[in-house]
Amino acid sequence: MSKTIFKLSSVTLALMGSFAANAAIYQVYDYQPVVNANAKTYGVAIQPAALGANCWSTGCGQTDYDIAFEEKLYNEGFEYRDEAPFRYNLGYDLIDNDGTSIYDGFKSYCNSFLGYNDAGCSRWADEQYNQGYAQELNGNVDDSSTYIENSSVQVHPTENNVIVNNFTTSNADAIGTYYGGSLLERTIAFSGATLLANPNTYKQSKAWAKTSTGTNDIIVGSVSKQSAENTNDYISSAAIWSTGGGAPAVILWDGAAEENRRTPQGSARDVAIVGSKTYAVGYNSDSEERPVASVFDVNRATLAATSSIISRYSSTSYLNSLLTSINNNGYAIGEAKYATAINGAYANSLFYITNPADPNGSFNEFSGTIFFSGANGKAGAINNNDEVVGAIDYQTHDEVGGDGKQRGQRGFIAPLSSQTKAPLNGRAWYLDDLANDGNANSANNQYRIIDATDINDAGVISGTAYYCAGGYDTTYLDSKCNGGTQGSEKIVAVKLVPIQGATSSNIQERGVTPVAVERKGGSINWFVLLLMGLLGFRRK
Repeated sequence: MSKTIFKLSSVTLALMGSFAANAAIYQVYDYQPVVNANAKTYGVAIQPAALGANCWSTGCGQTDYDIAFEEKLYNEGFEYRDEAPFRYNLGYDLIDNDGTSIYDGFKSYCNSFLGYNDAGCSRWADEQYNQGYAQELNGNVDDSSTYIENSSVQVHPTENNVIVNNFTTSNADAIGTYYGGSLLERTIAFSGATLLANPNTYKQSKAWAKTSTGTNDIIVGSVSKQSAENTNDYISSAAIWSTGGGAPAVILWDGAAEENRRTPQGSARDVAIVGSKTYAVGYNSDSEERPVASVFDVNRATLAATSSIISRYSSTSYLNSLLTSINNNGYAIGEAKYATAINGAYANSLFYITNPADPNGSFNEFSGTIFFSGANGKAGAINNNDEVVGAIDYQTHDEVGGDGKQRGQRGFIAPLSSQTKAPLNGRAWYLDDLANDGNANSANNQYRIIDATDINDAGVISGTAYYCAGGYDTTYLDSKCNGGTQGSEKIVAVKLVPIQGATSSNIQERGVTPVAVERKGGSINWFVLLLMGLLGFRRK
């Protein structure tokens, strides 16, 4: 008997050794709250890399590329980055305090375009309104503070509700918005220490990105003003500023006009120089005042721009769509919100184009096992290696119907061409798989990455994760923290740094927790079965 035990123990050790050889390909670092330990932090942008930089071949540490992260006390509800509530052409009508409850407006949106069961929509509306937008309406505007890498570098520390969308080397060159002092001036755009001017009667502005050639540089974003139809509503247009200052050029809508409570909107979310051309991407309003993913062909010298919408999304099948990021190769990524249920959800489908001069002719949908039909996704960013990061549903249950409930998401990375430097073996991955070193007690097992927002050309990623101090119970994707004890997890900003020399052979998928199967009669440990199978394989 002792000899049998010795043989099994030897095989066990050998098997454990083979698992240990599968190391992670990213190291994860977190950024905890600076002011309030009960706050949440969100990674929003990563410092760009110099031409030719590559952390996969040249070792990088945590401090080589700064992260921008936001510390928040509340949910936003009506997101600071959006021109209209829910990116919906009737969004302002839903949250207009005209004698009806704004909470009911949030719940109505959930019922119509998220589809969770009644308890789920009540919970969602409570989180997004009572614990979110209502705080702002009640004067609690000191919600969001933003830092570059650490607590000593705060962006516009004397302002409220500061967010950052991009930056280059420091907080001195951060681009974003802060609260202007009233709901009429809810967001004011800045680039470094400079406020970006608004034209005419526009009161709100948002800044997203800028070119960095040193010649005729521009900043892109949007400007908003009160609607002539209803002063509780706001209309917006994509806008382009010269970095030299002055009022921006405003891009015309694509056939839209103010009509009752349907508010036309526009926004430029990113900009890149593709060959000799400059393209911005974002969305514009069509003839139904619907936000539709759009490409803007920009003349940097005059700031003039023409708009091209992705026509398939100008349809009643979609609530909205937008392009979020473009690289110097002309690849741009986006997401489209369905107005009808697809495979049990009002999905946010992910797509990309490969030629901004022909967005409709170069259209593609994301494909691969993690991008299943009806999945909800977020298009975070694309770098110049055609590597995309974002978030995608990892759970597949129905969100719509009597048993419908919100799915959980995980951050992902996906290659769109052969230019990728990350060792991804030609396919998309959950970032949790790429941070898995097979050790439940490791530092990396303290995180489950729920969103990825930016990636630089060196391969460093910013994002957000659930954090379980000391590590999750197992290495599975859906593992519990401290047995599922309420309050054990918190939301924190994270930076993912490539591990030098890592290859696709180091990747170890986490998988999900196996479903227990009750067996009657004799029983045998599952691990012993695995070992027996391995022994049988070796005998063959």
